[in-house]
Amino acid sequence: MTDSPIRPFLKWAGGKRALLPEILPQVPRFNGNYIEPFLGAGTVLFAMPVETKKIANDFNHDLIEVYETIRDFRDELLNELGRHKNTKEYFLEVRAWDRKDDFIRRTPVERAARFIFLNRTCFNGLYRVNSKGQFNVPFGNYNKPDWVLTKTISDASAFLNHKQKSGSFTTTLRSGDYRDSTVMAKKDDFVYLDPPYDPVNATSSFVAYQSDGFGRDDQIALRDEVVRLTGLGIPVLLSNSDTTFIREIYGDETHFDIDFVKVSRAIGASSSSRSKASEVLINNFGAI
Repeated sequence: MTDSPIRPFLKWAGGKRALLPEILPQVPRFNGNYIEPFLGAGTVLFAMPVETKKIANDFNHDLIEVYETIRDFRDELLNELGRHKNTKEYFLEVRAWDRKDDFIRRTPVERAARFIFLNRTCFNGLYRVNSKGQFNVPFGNYNKPDWVLTKTISDASAFLNHKQKSGSFTTTLRSGDYRDSTVMAKKDDFVYLDPPYDPVNATSSFVAYQSDGFGRDDQIALRDEVVRLTGLGIPVLLSNSDTTFIREIYGDETHFDIDFVKVSRAIGASSSSRSKASEVLINNFGAI
């Protein structure tokens, strides 16, 4: 693991910065690829050794485009970020870009800068889209938000630009269903899964990372995929909320070990949602 992991350049509900001291000691030794099918803010990815081969995936195409832009167009991105300004009127104008037909014709740099700017200035740093896939979080009204993040973005760019001796990038970026990445896993690899969390109650569901959500049927399908990987002898570590449902679907002790951890939530709509929450780290190490 890296001695000083790169700070995430995004605020992200369920981000792993606070949980990183619990996660890293559980990462097993492996000689193959590090595979992260639910990338999000990339906290764990950026804690991996830069020379380790990695496959980083997220269903959110716009998010992966941000990573690609940081890798390929760092200077242009930083320059574009510097053009934005912290007013409600301007925020709403930029937020409305994806309601217009010409949004697809904006450059990757413009779209990535918009993504980071909105993330760093919207209410509580949430990422939420409506049924049309349009970003709809209100203005955060922060006094001095930092969205340019010169050092963090530069560090992330250097990390993502690291290459193997063959000349290919050490980190492969992908956008698609998580199974498009897990199907690539082989015995010497390690898979870390950080799906959208199971809601702790009916009114506290996490933000809509994708317009069609990630429900309990999806959680069960993910569990089944972990069982498949276990049968192939591939080590898996998974994080989720500590709910009765998650305990039940991972309750087979012949396949899974569950560790319970407390973590302070960094993002929430109220002060109560920022208190210590119980989460789980689930692994299959004893079954492979």
